[in-house]
Amino acid sequence: MLINLELYRVFYTVAKCGSLTKAAHELFISQPAVSQSVKQLEQQIGGTLFIRTGKGMELSYEGNIIYGYIEKALNLIDTAEDKFEQTKDLDIGSFTIGANDTLCKNYLLKHICEFYKRYPNVNIKVTNRTTVDTINLLKGGKADIGFVNLPIDETGLDVKVCFDINDILVADKKYADMLKSPLSYGELLELPLVALEKTSTTRIRIDEYFKSCGIVIEPVFELASHELVVDFAKAGLGIGFVVKEFVEEDLREKRLFEIPLKEPLPMRGIGLITPKNSPMRFTAKRFAEMVIKSKKS
Repeated sequence: MLINLELYRVFYTVAKCGSLTKAAHELFISQPAVSQSVKQLEQQIGGTLFIRTGKGMELSYEGNIIYGYIEKALNLIDTAEDKFEQTKDLDIGSFTIGANDTLCKNYLLKHICEFYKRYPNVNIKVTNRTTVDTINLLKGGKADIGFVNLPIDETGLDVKVCFDINDILVADKKYADMLKSPLSYGELLELPLVALEKTSTTRIRIDEYFKSCGIVIEPVFELASHELVVDFAKAGLGIGFVVKEFVEEDLREKRLFEIPLKEPLPMRGIGLITPKNSPMRFTAKRFAEMVIKSKKS
């Protein structure tokens, strides 16, 4: 039996007020409209809900039974609407971010801290995965938003560039003193290089770029994380491919030195990815807006 919820709201208000006139005033509708709604509900439900008396409207036996359940149902609906509004205002809620360790540490952490200060009641879950795994998390509905190294070629995802990054070569002072003149790409082949593993998105893009220039690099060390590449370069074990924006403090403090190139490596980006044509949680949407806004400021 499908009955318009508004008829039950009118029924509940009349029962609570004990009067058609008072109910009409509370509902901001006319008394005849209230009376008609009660009659319509009684017809649809197949029974008498009120006994009309000189004092007003009293619930029938059957009406009294229904009233208890309708009261609970409407209270639950009101609670649901309140919770929905709290979610919109970010007083409650949660969302899941997918991103690799390097992006979490060097880029996302500051945004998460800022968001948490503004909305301390929102639960943020961060799942550390590679770019490929992060994409799969989003496609599988196990993450709301993701942050990945660009470029990517994926259907079913919306991609927004939220941060531009530059790949550079760095080394400790020993190599910096030896390599003061800008190097050609060909000269890199004679040097001990340190890079990410071949399966990483960043390494794939670097290899593709050098291949387009007729160069195939063979690093001495191939490591699982950007942080390890940085540490190996600091230890004097070779010349590392790193993201300039993620080692700015090391460059300022002269723990690392940038090795000049005759032709800079192409700029890349960090992308914010979300499922295409799929609604986002209020919490995830607000976080994404905050991150994108920071790029413009």
